[in-house]
Amino acid sequence: MKSKKIISAVIVALVLSVALVGCGGKSDDSASTTKSKYDADQTANILGYDYTSLDPAVVSDMESFTTLTNVEEGLMREVSKDGKTITVLAGADKMTTNADHTVYTFHIRASKWSDGKAVRAQDYVYGWQRLANPKVSQDYLGFLNEMGVKGATDTGVAKPSDLGVRAIDDNTFEVTLNAPSAYFESTLNFKGLVPQREDIVKKLGDQYGQDFKGMVYNGPFVVSDHTKSAKVVYTKNDKYWDAANVKLKTVNAQIIDEPATFNKMFSAQELDMIRGTTEYLAPLQKQAKAGDISYFKGYDPSVYYYIFNNKTKALSNAKVRKALSLAYDRQVQINTVFKQHYVAKGLIPNKIMLGKTEYRTAVPEPLKTVKDDPKKLLSEGLKELGLNSDPSKITLKLLMAKATSITTAQAQFIQAQYKKNLGINVSITYSVDAPSYFKARTNGEFDICAGGWGADYNDVISFFNLFTTTNGNNNGKYSNAKYDALIAEGKTELDATKRLAIFKEAEDILVAKDAGVSPYYYKEIDSFTQNYLKGMYVPIFGGYYDLKTAYVSGK
Repeated sequence: MKSKKIISAVIVALVLSVALVGCGGKSDDSASTTKSKYDADQTANILGYDYTSLDPAVVSDMESFTTLTNVEEGLMREVSKDGKTITVLAGADKMTTNADHTVYTFHIRASKWSDGKAVRAQDYVYGWQRLANPKVSQDYLGFLNEMGVKGATDTGVAKPSDLGVRAIDDNTFEVTLNAPSAYFESTLNFKGLVPQREDIVKKLGDQYGQDFKGMVYNGPFVVSDHTKSAKVVYTKNDKYWDAANVKLKTVNAQIIDEPATFNKMFSAQELDMIRGTTEYLAPLQKQAKAGDISYFKGYDPSVYYYIFNNKTKALSNAKVRKALSLAYDRQVQINTVFKQHYVAKGLIPNKIMLGKTEYRTAVPEPLKTVKDDPKKLLSEGLKELGLNSDPSKITLKLLMAKATSITTAQAQFIQAQYKKNLGINVSITYSVDAPSYFKARTNGEFDICAGGWGADYNDVISFFNLFTTTNGNNNGKYSNAKYDALIAEGKTELDATKRLAIFKEAEDILVAKDAGVSPYYYKEIDSFTQNYLKGMYVPIFGGYYDLKTAYVSGK
């Protein structure tokens, strides 16, 4: 998503429709065709995800962003056009900028909240101020600083008025930047930037984000029911400005963790959409090839990695962390545990851009050239720390998400690899549910944690900024002054060649030299739908799915 432009067309998007098999595409039925295709009951039953909160200022997980994608809308929205991902104006219907691109002005579209009140520019000011408020915001406290908004810092703003955002009138929202930004416009689809109602926040108090009945929504759907670990029910928002083009009336998103269960339900048409995983992937692909279901395979610009807790003494040494990063076979893990995805030996996935250049095509993955002996590194690191050199005396706590066949296999694989290749012990802790996992991860209740990150927008800074010392998502508390300085420089550098060199050096420090994290796979998308569920969109940047264009036909 490039400077001075509203859209980007660099990544193939996924819109699920029966006629398409392969990478991405757009439904072959346009909204202008005969209405008869919508005569079917517009109810869908899909695989769901448990959100941690509906408060845009506090969420940071894909599960919650999936819900926000469908019930809230910011200035811009990600869509698919001609098989490409683009970002279009949504909550705003006009955007202008001054000559040096430091002041952006947005005209707020005439639209309403689900309770019938008008969406105003003041709601955007309030929402952005809450995201930068250290008493409210959490993992994304420094996001507005990452965007380059005047007055924002990695630790938030002391006074809301210090932030460079203001409402000129009810329909005009203005943002002032510290300097021209190469990627500011690409950030505007981020779900933490949606408007928020001050009266609702004050009315609900501590229940804001938890009481789905008391919340108001400005997106295509509202949350009409939620049972933790069981279901989220979405109902069409008739007050949405583009409600005429939203066809689904009800979506029952059933929260099911175990692949065996949701695959059985999909086979019985009790679920209309699932993701393909492990040993179930090949049979689903075979069904799709026969035309019985629809299959969409694509590249998800996200990276999964093991986080090392730098507050654990043994892991405070770069050599020890590097030993752990090198001591497991990534390809074997892919082949035996996940049975999909792509081996990662760098932080930045394919398809992520730096200016007009796809970063990964220009910069080799740093771990590909590292040849150090993990056992030697471990021994040297322990000696430098003054710890017992016997690796069998070391036990590290591995934090995993909820126990499923996949997370169990992954944890046991790493446990076995570290015992065999380094001689150290690993104890495994599985979380009760997704909210518990994210809470423990944020609180640093681990030595090693299986985690990952999906880009919030299409620029490398969305990944690199995570590991700066003060970033709220830096759960391992990695800190390197040189790395921090490089990221700060890369945020403001407009020359693409210089910027590329800056981030190449930063990635080498983080992944190869310091092993701040240990990347292990880049994610692929394998989505399957029943043939009668059409138009389902899988966002590149955001949640697991966007329901706005989906509909049921021919059931």
